[in-house]
Amino acid sequence: MTIDDFASNEAVAKELGDRLRQARIGYPLTQAQLARRAGVSQRTVANLERGADVTTGSLVSVLRALGLLSRMEMLVPAQEPGPLELLSEEPRRQRVRAPRKTGTGTAWKWGDEQ
Repeated sequence: MTIDDFASNEAVAKELGDRLRQARIGYPLTQAQLARRAGVSQRTVANLERGADVTTGSLVSVLRALGLLSRMEMLVPAQEPGPLELLSEEPRRQRVRAPRKTGTGTAWKWGDEQ
């Protein structure tokens, strides 16, 4: 099943549970072993795999134990600032002048005075 905006909450939870079960089996771990690694109860792992409600902390612990926590970044990526925000944050650009040329040590004179 593809998780999209039209799927019900229950369908999404069940699909997430199925994917976590597949990840656990591919590791390979039993529910009890995963529960010990994650610091949660075996019942919590079973509930998660069934698609039942679990706490966010339990989900994070299980994802960490499966090595999947870093993928949460893809789930809800950090918001990038918009163009107007970027403009307002940039310091105003200052005009830069070329450095003055220093003389060769001799004073400037008019005409052909030497």
